Amino acid sequence: MSHISVYRRWRPQTFDEVIGQQRITRTLQNAIRAGRITHAYLFAGWRGTGKTTVARILAKALNCVHGPTPEPCNACPACQAVTRGNSLDVIEIDGASHTQVDHIRDLKEKIILVPAEGRYKIYIIDEVHMLSTSAFNALLKTLEEPPPHAVFVLVTTEPHKIPATVASRCQRFDFRRVPLAEITSRLSRIAAAEGFVIDDRALRHIARLADGSVRDAESVLDQVSAYKDEGITTEDILTILGAPADETLFALVDALLRRDPVAVLRIASALIDE
Repeated sequence: MSHISVYRRWRPQTFDEVIGQQRITRTLQNAIRAGRITHAYLFAGWRGTGKTTVARILAKALNCVHGPTPEPCNACPACQAVTRGNSLDVIEIDGASHTQVDHIRDLKEKIILVPAEGRYKIYIIDEVHMLSTSAFNALLKTLEEPPPHAVFVLVTTEPHKIPATVASRCQRFDFRRVPLAEITSRLSRIAAAEGFVIDDRALRHIARLADGSVRDAESVLDQVSAYKDEGITTEDILTILGAPADETLFALVDALLRRDPVAVLRIASALIDE
């Protein structure tokens, strides 16, 4: 079997497993409990913060045999089909490769069909901002009068590119960058479970480099674990990624504050060589 990356193996399968977005997951869970499920959602925000993951968990929550439920069981055929990515009622569309209006027209023709197995047909359109103007216009017509069994989840890292007419018909959730402490804690749990020997300082450095993206942090952890079987240190991470050490950056700032151009140029030259 080919290697499955860490971020795929550790993708959250319930709302409670998603880190850094509790206000969003709690709102969605409360809406499901109250039966206030809207026909269109807009998940916007920084890369690797859980937008598509939450969209899939929402799909499981809506079509779970025990649902709609705020806590999908992950054991029934509907939940397992979504986890495997072969659910007939959860259609994931890559906006970057389906930019033309014909793709959305085809969606409009098929959306009237009732779900094959579950209660809802959930359409997850990733990178929706990549759609063309004509495709957005066609999507707008669908969002205005969707069939009762259809739920749209539009996912984007660039919400400013989505027409206001489309965005106004969606319930918007903004995913924020995940705090450093939460990413570090998650990396520590993954490392312990996977048997990676890595010191806490190195984990914090990975979390800092990820810049709020859980997926980026987990990808780096996967990369460094393949580099070395023994204890992984911060120096190993700097070697693999070619990133400057904190001490070097501090020295550069000190030289700038001292107005020492010779030291600044010396440090800059060393960074370029590395």
